[in-house]
Amino acid sequence: MSKLKIAFYYGDKRNTGQYDNGIWMDILGIPFIQKIDEAANYDVIIRTLWMESTVQGWSREIRKRWPQKILIGLNDHPLSTHISKMPSNQQVAYLQDLAFLDGLMALTEEERQWYQVAVPNIPVIKSGLPFPHQSYTEKYSDFLDSKKYFIGLGVGASDNDRNFVSSALVMNKLRETDPDLKGLFLSLPSYQLSPTSVYADYFGGIFLHERTEMAGFYERLSQCIFVINLADRNTPGRIQGEGAFFGVPVIGSNRLELQNELFPDLATTPYCLEDVVGKAEFLLQNQDAIDKYVKYARTNLEKYNYRRSRSKFNKLLNTILEKKTVQGV
Repeated sequence: MSKLKIAFYYGDKRNTGQYDNGIWMDILGIPFIQKIDEAANYDVIIRTLWMESTVQGWSREIRKRWPQKILIGLNDHPLSTHISKMPSNQQVAYLQDLAFLDGLMALTEEERQWYQVAVPNIPVIKSGLPFPHQSYTEKYSDFLDSKKYFIGLGVGASDNDRNFVSSALVMNKLRETDPDLKGLFLSLPSYQLSPTSVYADYFGGIFLHERTEMAGFYERLSQCIFVINLADRNTPGRIQGEGAFFGVPVIGSNRLELQNELFPDLATTPYCLEDVVGKAEFLLQNQDAIDKYVKYARTNLEKYNYRRSRSKFNKLLNTILEKKTVQGV
């Protein structure tokens, strides 16, 4: 296996080098290729399954040109906010391209089950979302001792499913008993500053943080007493992992898998706001509980380190190779 040359390919998407699927380049020590012609130089291609990109047929094209290559898909977009919004012809094109894969890595158990039924003849594993412990420690350890000023609200994203209004409502309720509390909408892209400022103006006591680079975001995150993250979609829950690393509890949606694994006692449904308020009030009054939740979360975050992630990938690759040997491919 060590002799196999592996590369990462995004299709027509540019690699930004940011955390998420690109982290697998660090885990496996492999390069990113920009052009499909470069795939000729590698034995194994890991395909990021950007839904809008995959409908172009990148896996089919690689299989057509180089039938012997191993193609492993890595799902990216959460199913709940993407595939249901795509036109039916694009959905079918996406499913057709999946059929050319030899194996697939899904980020959550829910998505593993979906993909295993969608492509039943290939192995599908839950890889989870790996966490870059070492690089975070090297780059951001100074933030671990930050003083706490804010209650973090939501997290900005390109999808309109962040449920900002629920976070603002909870913050407003908490300020009834403690008017000095300060809320902070975290990690907003520039185009979300205007709509979220409506909540800030209406309720008061809420500030906005525009994410222009990751260090600034992590500095603000580390300054939160806790975060309220009520996203209504099925993702691993990146903010839960980051909160665990920086010692910040997250009250969040049980639709996010890492919420249930790292902060299970703080998991809730996205619109059960009385429950969220109760959990928030409890944290504000119990530093010992915060310390307990953070300790538990940090311990469980180790399940997503590079070593374990690499082991999952190697096991999948071995399964594919064994299957090809049996089939005489």
